[in-house]
Formats: sequence, structure tokens, C-alpha cells
Amino acid sequence: MASNLLFNTDEPVGIIDNRMLSDQVSTFLVRELIFGRLQPGQRVNEAELARQLGISRNPIREAIRRLEERGLLVAVPRKGTFVRTFLRSDIDEIFSFRVVVERFAVEQALPQMTDADVDRIAGFVDAMVAAANANDEIVLVENDLAFHLEICKLSKNRQTLHAFTNIQAEVQMLITMAERQFESQMAAAVDHWPVVEALRTRNCEKAMDAIRDHIRDSWRHLLEAYERDKPRSS
Repeated sequence: MASNLLFNTDEPVGIIDNRMLSDQVSTFLVRELIFGRLQPGQRVNEAELARQLGISRNPIREAIRRLEERGLLVAVPRKGTFVRTFLRSDIDEIFSFRVVVERFAVEQALPQMTDADVDRIAGFVDAMVAAANANDEIVLVENDLAFHLEICKLSKNRQTLHAFTNIQAEVQMLITMAERQFESQMAAAVDHWPVVEALRTRNCEKAMDAIRDHIRDSWRHLLEAYERDKPRSS
């Protein structure tokens, strides 16, 4: 893990408030989880993180505790803290919930959307396509999440947005995993165009079906990978 993502270790860290550091460590760890640099089931080593980031263990311990509360890390007594492993039931629960939340978001957002709003949503897909051409998985995933988040924001319903952001880190981890199951990064990117095209029709039922089908497509890719890779009983 490269410390220069968030930390300037040339400056004395003692002058930085521990809470600020723990916030930065939390953000850093979430990015490591999302982009697969910390793998499901991997142990999180506090001492190694402190050495690599050039800071004390206290803010790292606080950041780990926060991610445990969010369900992204799991503490195992007398063994340590590990990256959460997604079970088949976890995938089904998160994606079935996404279908409900995002279909509802489209239903609420579309009547209020301007042409500029739809163009902005399409812009995220353009950015995904550009990222796929550049083989930049990080930018691809970031714009994928921004695409879905923007639709929830445009619903102008605080509870809809809260429901999505509450599972945002888990969704982004699963988006990364799902996109790796497409035949290419480009295939994962262009899979979003039918949603944009449906939004442009201004037909609410068509748009709601399009976001449902899009989410189900990623869901299917993930489940295929899960069934293929799960340990087989002897």
C-alpha cells in the first residue's frame, strides 16, 4: 500500500489531530477494500499499517473500529481483524435491496429531471468508457458509483439517499467484484447505456425496468463468480 495516497510522511504527524488522522485512515482503508488491495478474509495488520503510513497505531485502531461498526471489517477474538467476506446471502440481500431503492429513486427522480440532469448522468458513463479505454479500473468504479448515487440524489428524497449511502461502501466493493466478471471493462461500462436511454424517453416504467435489469445483470455476474469460486465439499 502506498502511503502517499493520503499521508505526507515528510511532515511531522504529531501536529495533526488524531481524529483527523483516523478519518484519513478510514478513507484510506475503505479505498483499499473497494479496489481489492485488501481482499476478503485478509487480516488487517495494525503494526504493518502504522509502519507503512508512518503514524502511530492509535488512529489506525480507531479507524479499524469504525469499519468494524460499518460491517466492512470483522473482529475475531484472539485472532485479529479481518476483511469482511461476502456470502451468497449477503450478495442477494444487498442487490435485492438495491433494486428496491434504485427503482424507487428513478420513479421519484425522473419527473423532476431536466435534460441537463440526464446529460450529467450520461457523463458518468462517458467517463466510464474513457476509463475502460485507459484500463483505469479505479476511475471506472468511481464513476459507476457516482452514476447510481446521482440518480438517488435527484430523487430529492433524503430517506432514499440515506438508504443508498448506508450501503455505499458495500455496494462499491461489490461493483468492483462484479465488473471484474464482465468480459471486459468496456462491457461493464456500456452496460449503463440502456439506463440512460430509458431516462431520455421520460417513460417512468421503462426507466425503472432499465435500472432493475442493469442491477440484476451485475447481480447475475457476481453469483456466477461466487458459484464458480466457492470451495467444493469433498
